[in-house]
Amino acid sequence: MTLAAFPDENNVLEACGRLIDFNVWEQTKIDPEGWLSNFSVSERPFALVMLSRFTFLADHLVDQLFRSAFQNLSNVLFGEDWPEFGMVSERWRNFCSGALITIVQGETPNPSDSGWLFARKARQALGIDECQLMEPREVVAALASGFSDPVVFVDDFVGSGEQFIKTWQRLYDLPGGGEASFEALAHRSKANFYYCNAMTTEYGLARIHRDASAVTVSAGNIIPSRYSLADPASLLWPKDIRSDGIALVERIGRRLGYDADDGSEQDWRGFHKLGLALAFPHSVPDANLPIFFTNRNGWMPLVQRL
Repeated sequence: MTLAAFPDENNVLEACGRLIDFNVWEQTKIDPEGWLSNFSVSERPFALVMLSRFTFLADHLVDQLFRSAFQNLSNVLFGEDWPEFGMVSERWRNFCSGALITIVQGETPNPSDSGWLFARKARQALGIDECQLMEPREVVAALASGFSDPVVFVDDFVGSGEQFIKTWQRLYDLPGGGEASFEALAHRSKANFYYCNAMTTEYGLARIHRDASAVTVSAGNIIPSRYSLADPASLLWPKDIRSDGIALVERIGRRLGYDADDGSEQDWRGFHKLGLALAFPHSVPDANLPIFFTNRNGWMPLVQRL
């Protein structure tokens, strides 16, 4: 292990200060110095590495990634051999005006699901008509009644892909009686299904391809699996200190009560063992290392989970 593997504390804090000054980081939602105060003198250099690797995306950057994901659907529609411009414009207008936009719901669906924020973004930033924004149960009912235009799920972030797969497979009550799921209806519907999000992990993308193969995913950015602070081959830790850094994360996580090894929300590596270092002003994914967001036992979080 060499000192060169560790960043200079003043440089890291100065960079954090600039990000706050330039409104890239929201001062009320991230607390680098408070978080660093959790660590002992010997632990602090490792904490500085983690802080320097942490990504906190401002709203305007998330909006840009989301718009990019949605607009990239045109590449899916037309492939490599684009027709002449007039035909492209007409088909894209028809796609945007005919699609139903819906959200990904949590285990217990509620109005705070982040998908609703992105449904509003679809209306405000992409010009989608409000009448096209529907709850999943309404879209399932439309599909069961013969709707055959595109269905687009919108969201901010895909970590494990768990919420999307559950939404895809969940049974919804139909108005005339009975139940149906997106998964079942996809086998007999002429509709095409898309999932647009600002960011997704390679892990989540692979799970969706496996468990919801009828869905085309379009993400503003894809996070490689090795961009994890808990991966033995992590690209976020300097090689010289990688094993010691991961051991420290595990030790602190377990001390704070995250002592599971099963990929649950109590796993020291985060949900599905993803070990991410990523947050948005509106949400902190549970696929992050818990030491970034927990307030257990007096721990000062780097980012607050609302």
